[in-house]
Amino acid sequence: MVVNNMKNILFVNFIWLILFMGCSHLKANSVESVNSNVVMPTTEYSLGFNRIVFSIINNEGPESEKPLQVSVENMKTSKSFDVDPIFYNWPNKSGGFYVLNTTFAVEGDYLINIHDLSESDFIYKKEINVNDNQLTPKLGELIPFLDNKISTGIYDINEITSDPDPDYDFYKFSLSDALEHNKLIIVFFLSPNFCKTATCFPQLDVLKKLKSNYHDKITFIHVEIYENPHLIKGNLKNAKISPVLNEWNIKSEPYTFLIDKNNYLFRKFQGYVSYEEIENYIVKLINE
Repeated sequence: MVVNNMKNILFVNFIWLILFMGCSHLKANSVESVNSNVVMPTTEYSLGFNRIVFSIINNEGPESEKPLQVSVENMKTSKSFDVDPIFYNWPNKSGGFYVLNTTFAVEGDYLINIHDLSESDFIYKKEINVNDNQLTPKLGELIPFLDNKISTGIYDINEITSDPDPDYDFYKFSLSDALEHNKLIIVFFLSPNFCKTATCFPQLDVLKKLKSNYHDKITFIHVEIYENPHLIKGNLKNAKISPVLNEWNIKSEPYTFLIDKNNYLFRKFQGYVSYEEIENYIVKLINE
């Protein structure tokens, strides 16, 4: 578990440590290759559109982009289809991760087959489950209520966020107010100073950069994971999980949601999402 300021940690080495050694919801999986592992943080998926993320890890950390062939097989019917993996760099450009954007129309167990075309002996297989039990808000549906804290006379900024350099615009609007602005909305759940997965500061930097470029088109709302960030003082034994997380069934961090101008959930990103990936969807919505 990580409780220190993530800006004081060399990002790639630390994220490799967490991915490879494992944490509550991130653990390495065995593969046929001797020197590599594939990490797929999530194995439970829902009907409809899904974003499947995985990294290839070797003894030095996350690998750079490699030629991969990926197929998804229904284990009951044996029918399969190919999915093109999209590679994104980690923030410091050393290594990266892959995203599979795919849609499931039928519930059941599926097999992800990853073939490294540069190594004929490297074939990774991972089972995932697809069901209709989706806890977080569903894509294509109206966004539910969220009682997020805002910077007013009631709360000081250090009671709302653990970010040592906060952007006050992230705490300016409640979600109910933002829904009336006729703008895109990005809601993101993370704890900058007490992140458990080492990706919150890099994710926060991405969102700050997006805000600087799209502030006139998007309202950004940050929800701190902890109810009392000002009282933690480096010891998570003092921390209380924010009850607001229960409203959207948030069980991990970071988690980012992109909402369209009509207040429907357009995309959601569990874990780290790069600037390039989320910007592609922003541009699509702006141009509609």
